[in-house]
Amino acid sequence: MELLHAKDVIRQATLIDTATVNTTPETSIAPVRGRQIQSESPSCHHVSAKHQRQTSSDYTKQAVDCHIERLSSSVILKAVNVFISTFPELAILHFPTFIDQFRSERSPESKTLLGAVLAATKAQLLVQSVTWADELLPREHYALYAKDMLGDFILQPPKVQVVQALLIITLHEWGTRDFHKAWVYCGIAVRIMQALHSSRVAPLPLDITSDRQHDAVSLAIETRTYWACFIMDCMVNSGTYNPPMLPMSEMVKMKIARPLSAVEFAFGPDAPPQAVGGDHSLFGQSTGMLDVTQSFEILVGGFDIWAQVMTFIFNDGRRAPGMCAPHNCPWVPGSPWSQSRSQLEDWRAGQHRKLHYPNNSVAVHMTLGFGETFVYLNLLYYVSILMLHREYVPFLPTTESEPRGPVDQPMLEALAPDGWWNDSARQLFGGAEHIAMILHEAAECDVHLMTPFAGFCAFSAGYVNLYASKYPRMNLNRSPRAKECLKMCLDYLEKFRHVWKIADGWIKTIRHASVLYERATEDRTRFQGRSRDDFDTLHQSVHEFRVVDRSDEHTREIRGAERRPVTRTSPNAEGTAPEHEPDTNTLLNQLFTEVSNNFDEQGAWSQWWPAIEQVDLQAAGHSMSMVP
Repeated sequence: MELLHAKDVIRQATLIDTATVNTTPETSIAPVRGRQIQSESPSCHHVSAKHQRQTSSDYTKQAVDCHIERLSSSVILKAVNVFISTFPELAILHFPTFIDQFRSERSPESKTLLGAVLAATKAQLLVQSVTWADELLPREHYALYAKDMLGDFILQPPKVQVVQALLIITLHEWGTRDFHKAWVYCGIAVRIMQALHSSRVAPLPLDITSDRQHDAVSLAIETRTYWACFIMDCMVNSGTYNPPMLPMSEMVKMKIARPLSAVEFAFGPDAPPQAVGGDHSLFGQSTGMLDVTQSFEILVGGFDIWAQVMTFIFNDGRRAPGMCAPHNCPWVPGSPWSQSRSQLEDWRAGQHRKLHYPNNSVAVHMTLGFGETFVYLNLLYYVSILMLHREYVPFLPTTESEPRGPVDQPMLEALAPDGWWNDSARQLFGGAEHIAMILHEAAECDVHLMTPFAGFCAFSAGYVNLYASKYPRMNLNRSPRAKECLKMCLDYLEKFRHVWKIADGWIKTIRHASVLYERATEDRTRFQGRSRDDFDTLHQSVHEFRVVDRSDEHTREIRGAERRPVTRTSPNAEGTAPEHEPDTNTLLNQLFTEVSNNFDEQGAWSQWWPAIEQVDLQAAGHSMSMVP
């Protein structure tokens, strides 16, 4: 019943997407060129020729199917190569096997997988301005085709190509902000992969007609795909309240083999890989330092930790019941925060030192063909640090504030060791700077890493650098490049939004945070006495990987915080009043602000920033420069 319902969801989603495309004219389809690998039927040739003269609003399953039949081997090779390098989290395509399938026969499952690959890579190719991309259709056509075909396959005997196509479409739907569809597609992929694994390990398989191969390469492909299911499950559940389908404990219980290195995956392993668990844990604990060829295994371990970090944060973090108790404070060994931080450092320590940025450059790894992978691994590390340490930073400090813990309720019930907050600030703001710098270096090296996760890293680093630029004392003036790094992140997001719509919400969130912090620093009495509680929606948006446009709520919060009287709060754990304690002058100032109707006065910002009422009306793609 679960799969039957899922099949209906796929069909309904495809119909809705088709209707959307059919009402949104785009660019015309370029003629299909190149050598044909195999002959087409006359009907296919007729449809394809007619399709070349149509616009992208005229999607038909048959037209795209014929187009894929006619694609030259050169274009297929280049597109698959771009996909493999651009999406390290989906390093599931075995290049020789994939190409052999298209040179011999183009099965429906193989064409579906190629359709998914092209849906994910087409926009990337436009950013890279490659000429051979002119032979390709609009990305929406490939996505609709893949989803249309998948609706026919999900209840058929399980095949690894179907799982791979589902995972790629999951990423595509996530990047285009169809989060529910992404979650469903990922769930179906997990179920089919579990069925594949069960049929392989069962002593008496239920499907005796299966023609599956059991050679080393086939096993390696299935193993990688299973771990990709794990990564995508971690990703689509980050920042949501949906339960994971595939926790690490399940992978251990099923005795899934360790992910193979890039070399072993390409050529086949010399010996059967060991199952995860016991003496064969991940993160290099049993194999020594993991190098760049073992990057997929590193990603698996990193996303396991990332999922724990995001679960901690979205279960209210320090505000969860008991989390402010002395034994749960972040500096206490054994506390939930400390455990995640220790796991993160152990994960990092299991990697070869040549994988660590900034001690090693993007350019060096680019020359080895691992530029995108190197960037991705470091983004995962630094954004995990950022999310952990940001949880305890005051949301709205004063310009004189120095590194310290929360200033609003609930307060921590113990004092931090000397220097702990200073070191926490160093790691938080240093991580944000490293994210901005590595993305900037990648752009200079022509390394285009524009997967949704990388976009979230740029968004998170952009917000923290904005914070550091407005409140430099919060890092003891150790972030002199904060404005420059903020611009780097915004430049990245500006390019990123041409690939994935998910960037629109991130850009709007940074805009609203900019309005708040600019006003708060121009007039310190304007928001004096306010805390995270007054900006709960904006604070939530700052953490969201599954970003939703909450512009109206952000605007209402900022307006309300300026106009609403302040209520005194109780002293904090250290026995002193909060930094934002109001006084008579504050209340008179707020009253004067309301009476004079001077709410929208923005000082120097008026040179480049719209009034707050206009922020919500700005086109999401409007170019934004945070640094004059």
